[in-house]
Amino acid sequence: MVVSFDEHRLRSWLGATELIVDGGPSAGGWSNETVFVRADGRPLVLRLSPSGESMFPAYDLGLQVRCLRYAFEHGLPVPAIVGDEPDAAVLGRPFFVMELLAGRVPADDDPPFTKAGFLFEADPTDQRRFCLAAIDAIAAVHTVPPPDFVPVGSTPSDHLGWCASLSAWADLGHPDLLRSAGALAADVPSDDAAPAALLWGDARPANMVVADDFRPVGLLDWELCGRGPGELDVAWFCEMNRMRSVGMGIEPLPGFLDVGATWDRWSAAVGRAPTDVAWHHRFAAHRVAVLLFLFLRSMTAQGRLPVGHRLNRDNLATRRLRELFG
Repeated sequence: MVVSFDEHRLRSWLGATELIVDGGPSAGGWSNETVFVRADGRPLVLRLSPSGESMFPAYDLGLQVRCLRYAFEHGLPVPAIVGDEPDAAVLGRPFFVMELLAGRVPADDDPPFTKAGFLFEADPTDQRRFCLAAIDAIAAVHTVPPPDFVPVGSTPSDHLGWCASLSAWADLGHPDLLRSAGALAADVPSDDAAPAALLWGDARPANMVVADDFRPVGLLDWELCGRGPGELDVAWFCEMNRMRSVGMGIEPLPGFLDVGATWDRWSAAVGRAPTDVAWHHRFAAHRVAVLLFLFLRSMTAQGRLPVGHRLNRDNLATRRLRELFG
């Protein structure tokens, strides 16, 4: 999808003499709109709030900016913010600009990184180097104190409640969602089961900029940031890897750690044992389903998906819920 904006206004806002638009990513997330530009030769990334129907009741682009700056100040590998503009009058909607980090990003669309691309083609030794460094990067996020400004957290029940509020807002009455929500609520971990930390919220390979040595040098997409037990991010990482492999009938990359070894690596990095692992895996699957239904809802509202499409009844996420919850 081509992203339209006033290039002259952006050039003036940046104080640049020359602005060259290089297009957008070949694949991307479900919410922000992204454009690569060069301002006087400096490679930058423009991220605009979504146009039309959004996945969420309200879209706070400023939250991403605050979280990126907070993560940068605490030494995490995130792009530096060049500037942000909350006033929609400049480009028609709020936006921010950040540095473009050099590297490659694993594909998350079809075909996913488990089926094609540089990670798929890499030697298992290089795949393992990426996987280990990715887990270490996620663990590094969880060493950062949780900020007060993030809206979601800081307990598992808070995160389950966030999913419930979104489901109610969007009237997501799918029986698999109702069943999984009820089961999770009946067995939610105690509020003090694990310490709260900064949460990335969308920890997965497709949100990592990978250097030539296969180590992540950038953690992207902080729109789902929050605070809470690091287990929430680790289970999400595992679930995303599962969805892009066995969930799609594809063998996992041979260099990737299995689920148990992933938890062991993270546990060693943060210096504590994980808690309520099974619950967090089931919650990650539920959260995936909620967000997928919100995405499908926005696609339908924008006319990019027919009303009543089969994906609104049966998809990868609902099949995973039936596997976990019956």
